[in-house]
Amino acid sequence: MPDMYNGFDINLGWSIRNCCKWWWRFKTETNCLWTKIIQSIHGIDGGLRAEDGRAHIPSVGIWHNIILAGNHIENLQISFKSSFTKSIGDGSSTSFWKDSWCGSDCFKNIFPRIFRLESNPDATVKDRVVVSESNVAQLVGNWVRQPTGRTLGELDEISKLLSSVNVTFSPQITWKWNLVSNGIFTVKSLARIIDAHLLENSIVGSHETLRNTLVPKKLEVFVWRALRKRLPVRVELDKRGIDLHSIRCPVCDGDIESVEHSLISCKLSVEIWSRVFKWWGFGNLANPGLNDILRGKAPQNMSSLGSKIWQAVEWVCAYTIWKNRNTAVFKNKSSCAPVILNEIQVLSYDWISGRIKGKDID
Repeated sequence: MPDMYNGFDINLGWSIRNCCKWWWRFKTETNCLWTKIIQSIHGIDGGLRAEDGRAHIPSVGIWHNIILAGNHIENLQISFKSSFTKSIGDGSSTSFWKDSWCGSDCFKNIFPRIFRLESNPDATVKDRVVVSESNVAQLVGNWVRQPTGRTLGELDEISKLLSSVNVTFSPQITWKWNLVSNGIFTVKSLARIIDAHLLENSIVGSHETLRNTLVPKKLEVFVWRALRKRLPVRVELDKRGIDLHSIRCPVCDGDIESVEHSLISCKLSVEIWSRVFKWWGFGNLANPGLNDILRGKAPQNMSSLGSKIWQAVEWVCAYTIWKNRNTAVFKNKSSCAPVILNEIQVLSYDWISGRIKGKDID
């Protein structure tokens, strides 16, 4: 493992991880004197808010190092600053738009267009949410002008999200760290996450992993982009300010469309992968991640050539799933799993057999 990774000094890792524990303590030890002092100097959020923490970094001092520690973790492409979720309490001290109280990110980031129409950007959950007698949460909007066009899509997304979750007001506020299953932050858990991430990226970034001469160059480029979350899925396009009616999956409409969801978790993708594994006589991987699928590790012992062929088939599968997704977006058509499997089998045979025989079929 290198001494430096994306500006992260591995030798200073222990110090950075220990600084990060103060993020958790600041959020959970709200009645302590030191917390109140930090709030009086740096604001109610202590300068730790995910979307604008950098703007509040003091020039020197211990708190300067604590905020920078969070930024160092973010530089590893680990969503540390937005990984803390707090319960809404009675709703009066939780920002509806700026706090991550419903999901892993705040509404300001997920729904930027409707947020721009908000008359009070600092509105609390208590200001914007009412719970009906049937325990269904509803949004009480107050806009500078009426939402129209595609902005209505975001408003509809918020309404659906609120109606699908259990919004419960209570006197006490609690915090959860979303990077671990039990929701409790520990330095040891953070260390494991960082180490696993660095190791995974050193594997994913290796020349060997991203080279497979049995498929066209465009598949190598596709896999490189997929592993680095650089495919133009809707959640990424939305982050870049591209106006979309919805950021949900265009194929299944079951969840927000990320790279992981599109290629692995989409209902149709799951069925396709299951058929591909069955075609090869393999059992399905348990909860596979994108790297697990695309790095080409076979579920059983295989020869070097066999493993290379299997990796090529996996790449063809992911590529074909992505092609079908694009057809759904631009032509409003989507093939069924058996048809897509047949296309995967034909492409795999043409590309792989052609290259094994020394032909350059593209």
